[in-house]
Parts: sequence; structure tokens; C-alpha cells
Amino acid sequence: MIELYCDESRQDLFYNKEVISNTNKYIFIGGVMISRDDRLEIKNKINDLKKKYNLNIKTELKWNRVTKKYLNLYKEMIDIYVTHNINFRTICIDSNKIDLKYHNDNAELGFYKFYYQLLNNWISSESKYTIYTDIKTYSDPNVLNDLKKCLNNKNHPNSIEKIYAIESHESVFLQLEDILMGATSYKMNFGKDGNSKVKLELISYLETKLGHELKPTTKNATKFNLFEIRL
Repeated sequence: MIELYCDESRQDLFYNKEVISNTNKYIFIGGVMISRDDRLEIKNKINDLKKKYNLNIKTELKWNRVTKKYLNLYKEMIDIYVTHNINFRTICIDSNKIDLKYHNDNAELGFYKFYYQLLNNWISSESKYTIYTDIKTYSDPNVLNDLKKCLNNKNHPNSIEKIYAIESHESVFLQLEDILMGATSYKMNFGKDGNSKVKLELISYLETKLGHELKPTTKNATKFNLFEIRL
């Protein structure tokens, strides 16, 4: 059994065009993939890391909480990702190019069409999956079930066993995903012009550990996969 923990960044750009700028234009939808067999070991390592820095294990680690005081903690989170069987994949969409008329003028529908693109090109018919997403308020309460049905198509029938919506503070894997996608989003949106030296240092650390920049990768990249959707 494989588990996916998925979330998004800057999704407000789907419907709020007024805030789009040169440093705030890319929407991200991404996730981390782990084997259920590795789940407990990785979870314990992250919780032990929190204890090492005198944090309660219920403390939520997030990209927007990266500070100089806890920079080494976040670097050690990167180490856990790099040294364990954890894969990260994200798609990015230039919000300037989104036209909701192709999505029935429904931002939520458009958003989940892209969510489908993330997952449909990631999962395999040879495996079974449980997907966890950060909990949200949906105008359509059946949206996750509909997503599951669409994914269980002829290419990989019945691969998705369940999709759950959970609170990010309850899952260290959603927290890890938030850090990785936050770093990727920051680099893609700001380039080298971000105003946080601490976040830029963490991005540089991640790039060094991966051995490449945070930028679009080849289709078959596994450890870190970034796909820019061309509209």
C-alpha cells in the first residue's frame, strides 16, 4: 500500500486575478509519496526531531514558520526527506494563463481538474493507494469522491482505495509536503529575489542535497518531480 499526502499553494490565484504579480503567479498542487511500510519509522523520526528542538510533537511545521531560530530543524527535515524513501511531485500552473471559461466558470472545478493531472500521471495500476489531502470547505461535498472515481479509470482501475481530508497539524507528512512545496513555490515565484535570507538558505540547502536546482524536471524524475503545465 502506498500513501500520498497532498496539498496546494497559492490556489487563491485561480479566482483572485487582482493579486497576480511577477512574484506571485504560480499555483502549485503537490504531494509526497511513501510506502505504508515506512510510515511509522519516518513519523517517529520527525517527532524525535521536534523533541530535539524542544517542540511538542503536535507542533505544526510549515514553510511560513521557517525562521532563523529553527533553520537547523528545517534542514534536518530536508535530511529526512532526502535519506528516506520519500518522493515529492508537484505541478505548477501560471495563473495568468488560466481561463475559467474552460472550467464552466468554476474555480473549484478547474482546481480539481489540475489535481487530477497531478495524480493521474503519478499513480500506477500495479499499486494500491490511500490519498490524504488537507481539509477544506468545498462547495461540492462530493468532490473527493468524484476525484476518486475519475482516478480509478481504465488506466488504473480501483487503484485508489480511499481519499481522506485531514487537518495538516495532524500529519507530519502533510507538514513535510508543505515545506517542500513552499520552498519550490518560493523559488519559482521569486527566483533569487526573495526577501527572506533564511528561506533562501533553506532552498539552497535543499538544492545541494538534491544535486540540482528547484526547477522543472524531466517527466520520469522520482525523488523530486516538478512539472510546469503549459496552457
